[in-house]
Amino acid sequence: MRLFYLALAALPLPAFADTFTISSAPTAVTIYNDFAMVTRDVVIDVGAGAHELVLPDLPQWIDADSLRVTLSGAALGGTRLRTDALPPQQGGESAAVSEAKARIDAAERALTNLADAAQDAGLAARAAEARLTFLQGLSSSATLPSTSEALAALGQMIEAQTLEATQAQIAGLRRMRDIEDGRKDLEEELADARAALAALTPPAEPKTLLALSITAAEAGQVLASISYPVNAAWQPTYDVVLTRSDADAVTLRRAALITQNSGENWENVSLTLSTLSPSGQIVPSELYPPLVRFEDPQERAKVERSMNSLSADATGAPPVMMEAEAPQPNFDGPGVTYTLPTPLSVARDAEGARIELDALEFDARVFARAVPARDSTAFLMAEATNQSMEPLLAARRAQIYVDGTMVGQSGFEAVPAGGTFTQAFGPLEELQLTHIVLDRSEGDRGLISRSNAQTQEVLMTVENLGTKSWNIEVREALPYSEQDDLMIEWTAQPQPSATDVEDRRGLVQWDISLAANASQDFRIAQTIRWPDGTVLR
Repeated sequence: MRLFYLALAALPLPAFADTFTISSAPTAVTIYNDFAMVTRDVVIDVGAGAHELVLPDLPQWIDADSLRVTLSGAALGGTRLRTDALPPQQGGESAAVSEAKARIDAAERALTNLADAAQDAGLAARAAEARLTFLQGLSSSATLPSTSEALAALGQMIEAQTLEATQAQIAGLRRMRDIEDGRKDLEEELADARAALAALTPPAEPKTLLALSITAAEAGQVLASISYPVNAAWQPTYDVVLTRSDADAVTLRRAALITQNSGENWENVSLTLSTLSPSGQIVPSELYPPLVRFEDPQERAKVERSMNSLSADATGAPPVMMEAEAPQPNFDGPGVTYTLPTPLSVARDAEGARIELDALEFDARVFARAVPARDSTAFLMAEATNQSMEPLLAARRAQIYVDGTMVGQSGFEAVPAGGTFTQAFGPLEELQLTHIVLDRSEGDRGLISRSNAQTQEVLMTVENLGTKSWNIEVREALPYSEQDDLMIEWTAQPQPSATDVEDRRGLVQWDISLAANASQDFRIAQTIRWPDGTVLR
């Protein structure tokens, strides 16, 4: 400790009533779309007057520009960051680290005791082996008794002792084997204990010392909150469950996947997830009015050839550009935050932690969607309205279930509060589709048609092989044109229920109810005419 204060004395600091050295760790984290703000809270009792609070254990990469400090109970005079020639850090280890070390000690002692027990069993076996060697030498000794009675007694003694020694040797060897059988479990326990300690104590890394100059008007408790950005992210993931019953419903089970490589572990932090993106665009785009002019195309070609001969670095002012379409946000208004009810631990550079959030249930309209031009079966669909007071975020992957059975995976598009979403739930094999081109003519045939007319007739059929009726949306894409001289005419039997579906030109839809063991035909005839001498593309 004396060395620590001597090192602090070398810092160019003003005189203070007291200097307090405080160990710190992340206590709260707010994760945004592509980064996180980590907060370390420290509390200390101080007297009235000027003081120095020293936090010697912040990550070395802390940037003074992005570091923010707030105080409660005192006024902040200034901050200083130091990344080199730091004094030795003080402070004890956490209870988890102490427990992990105690586990290692216990495992090492158990292995030592096992080795001692095995050695004891080995000593008994070696002693028995020595007795056997002695008895074997005694039986061949030149000083055997001369009388038959004495010789018989000696033989009986050798036999009994040999049996006893052999049994003792075998018992000792068996005890050694039994003892050694437990070595593998003890070695695994030691390896697990060392791995647990390694997870709690990542390799030591350089630290940054933060010194806070504070002034307390009166004695009392001071709370210091230090916040800084780190590299972390979260993304939503969903289980979308369709429950078929008298009242069909879609349940959205929401979870969050969290990853962080901030350079430090988060142990039991208060975690908040935010849909805001503070690192995104916060200023309006600049507009560059377009310069419109006419020119001789031959002269323009010469200029372009001249420009191409110059290097990119040698060009002058940037070319005039038309205004680009600005990115459209998913939702209006402020973002949504989710504060987890219990503290969470997330290791750095580890696999993503999955956090279960909640489940939302929506009434659903269940139907089938058929696209005969592309698919051989219709697909089960459900439409629901987001009746929650918050937006549903887009997710790259959602697992799809029907009545508790997983049917596949898909993406999930963002849905604003009050918005409607439609989710597919896999194919319906009982609804079979066919699409046949009945007739097609286009005048002169060849690689490039120079006729000025094309006709085509299509037959689509939807057949219900199941045992119940289905409400089905049948869709077909018809050609459309933006040229007045390109004429497109089409007829359909029956007439479609809607055209330009979802504001997509040429997309038509029939809304039908198809009974069990029934089928429905759709005939579409179309004619395209274009001016002579032109080519249809």
